[in-house]
Amino acid sequence: MSDQDLRQQVLEAVRGLAAYGLGPSIGGHVSVRVPGERKFYINAFDKTFEEMRLQDIALLDFDGNVLECETLVSLGQTFHHGIYKQRPDVNAIVHTHGFWITAQSAFGRSVRNLHNLCTYFDQRTCVSPSDDFSAIGPALKDSDIAIIIPWHGAITFGASLAAASALHVTLDYAARLDVTLPADAPQMPEHLCAEMKAVLARANYLDVTWDLIRRKGRDNFDGQRVIARPAH
Repeated sequence: MSDQDLRQQVLEAVRGLAAYGLGPSIGGHVSVRVPGERKFYINAFDKTFEEMRLQDIALLDFDGNVLECETLVSLGQTFHHGIYKQRPDVNAIVHTHGFWITAQSAFGRSVRNLHNLCTYFDQRTCVSPSDDFSAIGPALKDSDIAIIIPWHGAITFGASLAAASALHVTLDYAARLDVTLPADAPQMPEHLCAEMKAVLARANYLDVTWDLIRRKGRDNFDGQRVIARPAH
């Protein structure tokens, strides 16, 4: 995949996430690793996901140096190259302060298994006291796909931007269930969790959801910005 393709993919991701209502304010970032290099593309800081253009996708190296950027880069980008260094299997990272994800983060724990899709995060989510990699690194396990940052937001990541983005909108959905359902709501039994994980893997759910994210981004872009239409 060319550098232009990688930048375009980040733009598609931020616009799609914006369509889900995950990028209405300043803050949050999406990145993708440049294959075979110690570099990654990430969106700039001074625009919302809804406003992003191709020129707002910056190139950084694994020391945090800005190599290509026409605008500002978030000071909070350091955990991206930290995760890439620690987890060679991770090729893309998504971080937002979406409403439901942020509400969930106040609990300081992973989402409860209240629905089939929640099982993606079962025993695969760590909690870090901050978004600084000095805190994230020791908390992060090799099997983790998500990080909850208490009173802040969440991070999802995967082998592709498709996986990282699809996991993020799925986590937002799971967080909404967790926040709105009562504390004594029954959780899915352990044996059903295992069954559902296998079903979701066979269904190729994350790739299909990535296609949906990109469609939403395209369909809701009015030529100037994405008009968010989050589910109610």
